[in-house]
Parts: sequence; C-alpha cells; structure tokens
Amino acid sequence: MVLVAALFIGLLYALQERLIFHQPSLSPSDAQQVIDQNDHVEEVSFQSKDDERLHGWLLHPQQRESEDTQLLIYYGGNAEELSMQIPEMSAHLEDWSVLLVNYRGYGMSEGSPGEEVLYADALTIYDEIRDQLEGEITSTVLMGRSLGTGVATKVASEREVDGLVFVSAFDTFTEVARLQFPFLPVSWLLQHEFDSLSRINDTSAPLLAIAGDNDEIVPKERSRALLANYEGTVQFETLAERGHNDLHLDESFWPLIREFLDGEL
Repeated sequence: MVLVAALFIGLLYALQERLIFHQPSLSPSDAQQVIDQNDHVEEVSFQSKDDERLHGWLLHPQQRESEDTQLLIYYGGNAEELSMQIPEMSAHLEDWSVLLVNYRGYGMSEGSPGEEVLYADALTIYDEIRDQLEGEITSTVLMGRSLGTGVATKVASEREVDGLVFVSAFDTFTEVARLQFPFLPVSWLLQHEFDSLSRINDTSAPLLAIAGDNDEIVPKERSRALLANYEGTVQFETLAERGHNDLHLDESFWPLIREFLDGEL
C-alpha cells in the first residue's frame, strides 16, 4: 500500500502540468475565420522574452464617442482558448478595446505554460500594448477568470491599473488543490503556487469579484479569503445556483461588470 501510494503521488507530481494547464489548440484556419467573421477584430502577436510567439486578438471599439481608449485585458482560465470569448466581449464591451492573448501553449501561442513564464508574458504584453496605444488609453482594466485572476493580480501588483474584475478568484492555488486532493501533501507537490494573497495589496485599484454559490472547484470562500484584507474598494457578488463553468450564463453577470466599469472608472 505504501508503494502504491508513493507511485500515485509520483504520478501526480509528474503529470501536474497537464492537470493544471489543459492547453486547447486552435488551427490557423479557425483563427482566420475569427477575423473574417468580425470586422472589428485584429489578429495580434507578441514576442516573449525567450522568443516565443504569443498569439491573440485585439477587439476595437464598435461604438466610440471620442479618440480616447478604454482598454480591458483578459486572462483566461486553465482550459480557455480565448477566441471563444470574442462574441461575449463584443456584445457587452462594444465601447472598449479588449485584448485577448492566449497563454503560451494555448491556441496558436508557442511554448509551454508555467506560472513564472505566464507572469513574464503578461507583463511583456501589458507593456507592449500600452506602448502601441500610447496617448490614447484613458483607463486600463484587468479581468481574470479562475487561474487568470492569479495572472491579473501579478500584473496589477507591478503595473498601474484602474480597475480589476475577478471571476472565481482564489487566494493561493495550494488552497484550491487541497480541496481537490485533501489526502495529499499538496504544498510539497505543487510546482505552481499562484499566490495572489501575498501580492493583492500591492495594488489598490477598485475591484469587482464575482463568485458562484455552488462552485466546487474554486469555492466562494477562496475569493473571500483573498479579499478579506484588501485595502482598495471591493464589490463582492455571489451568483446563486451557479458553479465554476456557468457563471457567465447568469443574467446578472455582464450587467454587474458593465455597472462596475461605468461607475468606478
């Protein structure tokens, strides 16, 4: 039994990259179809510090009252290919510029994902898009979902942002993993900690957090733990009868985000 347990733990340790980062793919023809079907969407790419090509899209405002640009950068969950976000972002953020760049290894982005390289890539992308839109940007908001809230927190802790939108946020990935594997020494096994708790107060931007009342993957208590001592303004919303993967289907999901964006910025 000891040998079986040791083998199981060793297998989990070896396979944790696949368990954490699901890396959905995207073909070049599907990427071209996204462009063909959306005249306000521009295909973009960025070069990482270690020369990996990171691929994504920049959604231009469909409604614009001035030359000023409001920019939202979105960081997805561990299984998201971000072209899937384009319809909803286009429908609900029609007056914003929205940047969607797949993590390395996801979609058409090159390389292999990992916590530190995702952080480094996100910071590089933030700096480059700000340079490209220099003089136009009046507000920059970071939006993260699940794993992406860890990336958003890292960027906000090191760069200036005007607002944060968190969906299914957690304090540390270690605490999330403990819920899924309570019988394992996860703090010893995990190679990727995504410790947002230690850096959340390096920013004080207004923050909207949305959690599902029935989320069994990232329970709402993990969001509360992250934000319990946040020094900025927090609006915390729990959606009844919603789990981890259907929050965006709730009729109040996008109105909450729009109200936050229109009122806080």
